[in-house]
Formats: sequence, structure tokens, C-alpha cells
Amino acid sequence: MKKASTQSHFFESLRQELNRLVSELQLKKTLVSVSASALSPQDAIGSTKRKDFVLLQGKERLLQAEILGCKGQAFTSAQGDFDGTLEDVLAMPLNNDFQRAVSVASLNAVACYAGKVDNTIHCRDKGPELCALQVVDYFKKNFGQPRILMIGYQPALAEALNQAFNLVVLDLDPANIGRTKNGVQINDGAVGLAERLNACDVIFTTGSIICNNTIDTFYRSGKPLVFYGTTASGAAALQGIHRYCPEAYSGK
Repeated sequence: MKKASTQSHFFESLRQELNRLVSELQLKKTLVSVSASALSPQDAIGSTKRKDFVLLQGKERLLQAEILGCKGQAFTSAQGDFDGTLEDVLAMPLNNDFQRAVSVASLNAVACYAGKVDNTIHCRDKGPELCALQVVDYFKKNFGQPRILMIGYQPALAEALNQAFNLVVLDLDPANIGRTKNGVQINDGAVGLAERLNACDVIFTTGSIICNNTIDTFYRSGKPLVFYGTTASGAAALQGIHRYCPEAYSGK
């Protein structure tokens, strides 16, 4: 999960998809307002029973882009604002997490506007807990009894999956690495990744791997990929990748 030194091929294909959609919708040369502002934890996730979600720890934020009344989001550790047109987004360099997050959030908003995906907004209040209650059945229905490699520790989902499957969790947050939380051991995502990939049957990953430019390692692994969350909503829909996000809200 070390950050790649060059732009990922997966992300370049996403940029091509965004360019194609914008051209098809005749928006490329039209002045379309695109704004992405970091949402506060309360705005992003509301009042939850659990208090250990990453949004509530303040370590990551949701950037939100709104295009013609449709919204798209992206998790990122970077913060900032961007206002411009879709043409500006397409011309933006992708040299850091913030620029990639703006591009991903914009892609999600455009994909929502185009009718490619609907549930692009993070769930709130009881949503995260309801999501966790359904995740075991989702994996049993789609993958049987798989060995799951989880990329990015999400406490409610990890706790539920750990009770039903052989689960390995990888994370890059020093505050998580080497700790056991709610019975779930959290491993260093930068160590022994190749061996972890070989040993799993399915990868269950946060969409943040798109924004931090590490997606290619997992996408090219040959193992089934399942995204969770709203960051990968557009990418999953346009690339035909599984996505688990049953409680997310409509972006329209």
C-alpha cells in the first residue's frame, strides 16, 4: 500500500471515463460550477451510536462535489476547496491526494447526473450500524465462505466480518497498526502485502486507495475486488466492480 511514484493506470482510465461522460453530456465547454469542501464529521456522518469511525476521529474528511444538483464524495486526508468547471477538473494535474480527491468526487457527481449510479452520499446516524448488520450476508451470498483481505480499517464492518470469516485487516494509520480493536487485529498495510494478497479470496477495500494512488496493486492482483463506501461509487459503476454501500443516500 505504499504510494506509487507515478499516476496509476486505473486512475488514468477513470479520467478518460470522466472526459467521455462530460463530452457525451455536452458539459466540457459549458461553465459548470464544481465545488468540493471538506465536510465536518457531523455533516458527513451525523449522530452515530459508535464513536470509532474514522470520520469522527478527524483523521479523514469527505470532500463533496456538486454538479447541476448532483453530489459526489471522496474520502481524503487532505483538506481544501476547489471551484471551477468540469473542464478545469479535467485539466487539473493529479500530483497529490487533494487533486485526486477533487477529480474522484467530481467523477462521482457526474456519474450520478448521468444516471450511472445513484447512492453517492455517505450514510448518517444509524446507517453505519445497519450497513454492518448486512455485510456478512452480502459476502456469503456473493462469495460463499471467503478469506477476506480488508484494506482500511472500518470498525463496524471489520467487527461483523471477523465473527463470520477468516479476516485480515490492513491499515496505514500508526494509531491502528499492531492493535487489536473489538477482537480485530490490525496489521501494517506496508508490510508483506504480496503474501496477504496471495492468501486471500476477495479484497474488501475503502475507495481511498483510488485517491492515494495505490489502486493498481489491488486491481491487478487477480482477486475479486469489492469497494465499500461512497468514494468509489462512480469508479465501481463505470468499471463494473463490486461495491458494498447499502445505506448510502441518493446524490440527486
